[in-house]
Amino acid sequence: MLCIVAWLPFVLSCGQQAEVVKTVPAAAPSPLEDVERLMKENEEIGLSPNADIRAYPEEIGAILERGYIVFGMTSADQKPFFYEDEATGQLIGLDVEIAYEIANRMGVRAVFNRDAASFDGVVLKVANKEVDIALSKLSRTIKRAEMVRFTHPYITFRQALLFNRLELAKVSTEKRLPLFIKNFIGNIAIIKNSSYIGYANVNFPNSTIKAYDTWGECVDALLAGNALAAYRDECEILVVTETRENAAILLKPVFISDRQDPISMAVAYDAPLLEAWLNTFLDEYIRQNKEDLEVWRIVKKHFGGLSGA
Repeated sequence: MLCIVAWLPFVLSCGQQAEVVKTVPAAAPSPLEDVERLMKENEEIGLSPNADIRAYPEEIGAILERGYIVFGMTSADQKPFFYEDEATGQLIGLDVEIAYEIANRMGVRAVFNRDAASFDGVVLKVANKEVDIALSKLSRTIKRAEMVRFTHPYITFRQALLFNRLELAKVSTEKRLPLFIKNFIGNIAIIKNSSYIGYANVNFPNSTIKAYDTWGECVDALLAGNALAAYRDECEILVVTETRENAAILLKPVFISDRQDPISMAVAYDAPLLEAWLNTFLDEYIRQNKEDLEVWRIVKKHFGGLSGA
């Protein structure tokens, strides 16, 4: 990390004056600056003219030969993972940064396909080979793994519930809350065609699922009292509690420590060597960016306002 150095004098016991160095971390680049840097690199690099495409496995050789790699994402923004910058319209976010890192390492251009209307739709794009990689804040599930190959997770969230405090007070006390959640009965707001539909069927079989097109609609339904809880990952719950007005008063987050949501990339079922390449890339990427992949840091970078502790 780049540092700014400030020099501060102090007096030693022997009467001599010395200098001490105080390091101050430089301001972190904005999400837009991060993507613009990677985009510039992506525009400048290319496959070595001496590369023999025939030496590569088919699924990687095809990408190198055409000179670009296609990443599938949902049509709806999923901030902080991928979304359009308000001022420029540029696509930015964690998944966008990872996409450019991958393309730059391969020496090809990054192309984004955002035709899919849902997360399951992105999986179908991969299965039908309309995109090379699904990189769309995609939960790794057993059902989806029947159609595509998943990489190792690049981030793993706890699953979480966000309760309407007034509605919750009608059915449970604070002391009884763990038992109530275990035997959850009530309306639960979830995004249509998302992994959380399946999670709810397994974890909360007695709940009544209310499916909405977007996460924003789920939260609106919760605030309106049309659902007892909304169900998603801890990152999205944290965003709501930090950005929605009066959220701390009206809503109660509950993080489920023994229920995880692994976020992975997906490739076609017959692309095992592309999957292996991505896993090797992720091993290095995660090691180098471990702190930046902490949930509160991701939210702070793209939304601001968090102290983090």
